Amino acid sequence: MASNHLGARPERKNSTVKTHSILGLLPLFEAIEAAGKDPAVLLRQHGITLDAMTGAAVISQEVELAIVSDAMALVKDPLLGIKVGSQVTFTSFGTYAMLLLTADTFLDSCREAVQFQSLSLLFSTMTMHLDQTCCEMRYTLPDADPGLRNFMADRDFMGTYIFIREFLSNVSEVMLGAGTARSKPGKEDMPTYRNYIDFDVEFNQPYNWFRIPTAILRTKQKHRNHWAHKLYRLQAHELMRKFYPDATDVVAQIRQIIDGYESHYPSVPEIARMFGVSERTLRRKLDEAGIGYRELVDARKKHLAISMLARKDVNIAELAETLGYTESASFLRAFKRWTGCTPKQFVQARN
Repeated sequence: MASNHLGARPERKNSTVKTHSILGLLPLFEAIEAAGKDPAVLLRQHGITLDAMTGAAVISQEVELAIVSDAMALVKDPLLGIKVGSQVTFTSFGTYAMLLLTADTFLDSCREAVQFQSLSLLFSTMTMHLDQTCCEMRYTLPDADPGLRNFMADRDFMGTYIFIREFLSNVSEVMLGAGTARSKPGKEDMPTYRNYIDFDVEFNQPYNWFRIPTAILRTKQKHRNHWAHKLYRLQAHELMRKFYPDATDVVAQIRQIIDGYESHYPSVPEIARMFGVSERTLRRKLDEAGIGYRELVDARKKHLAISMLARKDVNIAELAETLGYTESASFLRAFKRWTGCTPKQFVQARN
């Protein structure tokens, strides 16, 4: 397990089918060609031709992973994922990349990375976890066999590291730690792995993670641009509406945002700014949906609390701190409001 983590394992989101631009496969094709194989053969096995490689074409994650599995069988390289990830460029992320790059601060970029992560090329689900000293970005992978899991972990880990370097030029110096869900490479593969990842990494983690100091979150970004950012936000919302049915559902969107947190949830005004609407408009939409922002946050906290209580070694004080409560008593009152009983009674009733 990752050391000194800030709380429970992040939850997977399964409400929508994850799709990507088919252009996200290009780094894989380049790696296949570098190994002396023909990627067109793989595509034909799945009813896809190179003629379909346009920016408008999308592919489901299920089909994408099937193509990856076939590629792994064809190339037989245990480090194929890290090699593919090294060829993922910042511009590969299109509107998503420009949205994050033009945000005012690094914290704004992190929050929007979570909000619009459906537009990323990642296999994993991203969540952000804050405390007083550090920010930890976590990337939880879909279930898969060990070989495919190693590929996904490597590609997402390397691709994310390249992405972060666009924002923090000295990332290897300021990073407090990093971990990957892949198993530790064998002795014969480790030198090659180190050619790509030149900093200490913890292996066999439950998810990929990068930890950075909270102090740099407020750093103004060198490419921040208020007007360009507004334009890219509009484009991001348009893409979300095009590819994801519940993108027009304000409650679903807010849930997606707060699911990226364990504590220090954004305020209603901050959420409104994310959506580009006034606080009054956002509250009106929530009223129309028959739910309040506090209810949504409480539902998230309740879910996290119950998930953490499933761990037999959980400490109530630690749990309360993870969820952002300064005192255990405040958490206990909230838990009783949510469930009608104390955490101890809740655990006893479930055993």
